[in-house]
Amino acid sequence: MKRWIGYCLFALALVACRTPLRPAIQSPAPVAPVPAGVVGLAAAIASDAQRSDRETDSRIPCSLAADAGRDAEACMAQEPQNVACLYGRAIALGLEGRAHPTRAGELLRSMLERLADAEAADAGYDHAGPARVRALVLIRAPGWPLGPGDLEAGLAAARRAAALRPEYPPNHLALAEALAKTGDLDGARNSYELARDLARALPSATDRDGWLREADQALGR
Repeated sequence: MKRWIGYCLFALALVACRTPLRPAIQSPAPVAPVPAGVVGLAAAIASDAQRSDRETDSRIPCSLAADAGRDAEACMAQEPQNVACLYGRAIALGLEGRAHPTRAGELLRSMLERLADAEAADAGYDHAGPARVRALVLIRAPGWPLGPGDLEAGLAAARRAAALRPEYPPNHLALAEALAKTGDLDGARNSYELARDLARALPSATDRDGWLREADQALGR
């Protein structure tokens, strides 16, 4: 799983899933089979999150959120203490929050609980993903009483991720964003520069190019 996880969930310009009052009569859409095993389920949730991030049609993220939720429940039923299942459940909750913004506050709180469980189970999973995604939730979500946002807690989580997996550019991008939002602009610039340098050292790929573009855009502002 990549850094897209945090970014696909919290644009806050969310569109709720809508059910037509009079749905047209049509053949039922095919239901994707439930993947077998923890590895397959975790990969399916990751794929749903990636696709949701790219979609502009609001109906598609709603369907993907439902698929991710189903797969997360199946994973938790198999191995409820497995970090992949805990992490996948957190991501699925975030996708559900995107699809159903009227419930986003409660869903993001539940997401943070699962991320805490995942971090306790294996803090290094997905390149320190539990702490990185936790940071992004906390710095992007609205604060109390509307949501669970907490800039200082988000900064602390971003620091944990960057310290645990310092070679991974998205951890420094998350830290840079947290530093900027807490007023440390020099620290943010340093973290963006580090993320850019780390990304430049990697072979060209979709993820790597996205990280580099984000760093360059932030440094150009």
